[in-house]
Amino acid sequence: MNIQRHMTRRRLLATAGAGLAGLTAPRLAFAQTKQAIKFTLPWVAEGSTLYTYVAKGMGFWDKHGLDVDIARGSGSTASAQAIGDGRFDFGLSTPSIAILQAIKGLPIVSLACAAYDATMGVCVLNDGPIKTPKDLEGRTVASVLLSADYPFFAPFATKTGIATSKVTRIQVDNKVRNRLLPDGKVDAITGFASSVMPVYASTGVKAHFMLYSDYGLVNYGTTVMTQPQRVSAEPQLCAAFIDGLMEALKFTMLDPEEALNVFLKQVPELALAPHARDEARVGVGIMIYTVARDIVRQHGLGYIEPKDYDTMADMVMQHLANPGEPRPDVTQLMTNQFVGGIKLSPAEWETAQKNAAEFRAYLS
Repeated sequence: MNIQRHMTRRRLLATAGAGLAGLTAPRLAFAQTKQAIKFTLPWVAEGSTLYTYVAKGMGFWDKHGLDVDIARGSGSTASAQAIGDGRFDFGLSTPSIAILQAIKGLPIVSLACAAYDATMGVCVLNDGPIKTPKDLEGRTVASVLLSADYPFFAPFATKTGIATSKVTRIQVDNKVRNRLLPDGKVDAITGFASSVMPVYASTGVKAHFMLYSDYGLVNYGTTVMTQPQRVSAEPQLCAAFIDGLMEALKFTMLDPEEALNVFLKQVPELALAPHARDEARVGVGIMIYTVARDIVRQHGLGYIEPKDYDTMADMVMQHLANPGEPRPDVTQLMTNQFVGGIKLSPAEWETAQKNAAEFRAYLS
């Protein structure tokens, strides 16, 4: 079974449920009775994934007859396992983590990309002594051992010529790490810019990330995932779910301020928290930066570049998989059959680029 097969929209509608099928621009309507869908985030409700609340709050899923319940996650590993086990119909996870779980036998497949950069990297103060990766030599770097970014410092060091023997790495708790850099206790921290920079920016900490992706380490942020069996048995459902989500993603990219308003109405407890709106605003801005890429302009929102998935699989095999574990067939782990219909016009592309511009300074 190869999930890279392509079929026309007419053929899909004629053979729905008969197997895996390709689709462009799915806009399918269900009966008046809405179908309940269970969906999980990879982490808590935050700016980087607020477009999911836009899909729910603005009726992008509703018009397809989908009543989607959004659950908050506890990390990409947990979300990938919950999706593959069928505890959720769909969910978001980091592809590299999902690939690792697939190596271990978890049935899971990516249907659409929602962020083309995981924003893993090294964070330093703007006015600090570290200006290039080599400047990390002789410095102290704090990391969270169980964070998904932890294994990728080594290939980053290899790519940039850092002598890791000259870098002092300390392992700290996630709640402690973010305080150490502005307090001057360490020279740098590792992590995800999408999580760290909203906190720093909203509290006045002047910092930025050296992204691993800028040094040749391809690592997508999140993709929408489900079980392969669902793709075969319910292609119309998959098409409707992805279509609604990609429409919401597009709306968020073009009007992040209104998307933020929709998000906070659905998660009212955040509206009461100090700096919550500012954090979410920075988070969604970074998200737009990770989505507004040439691949989207060429192929439409959600498109997954197969060569990138191959590269990520190679990286997982080298740095995360156990010796002797088999390399997965990536054609069984991703498909583009439900994406390509939601696109940005030239004017909309320029708007998305402008909405991302402010946040590039945090990521370079």
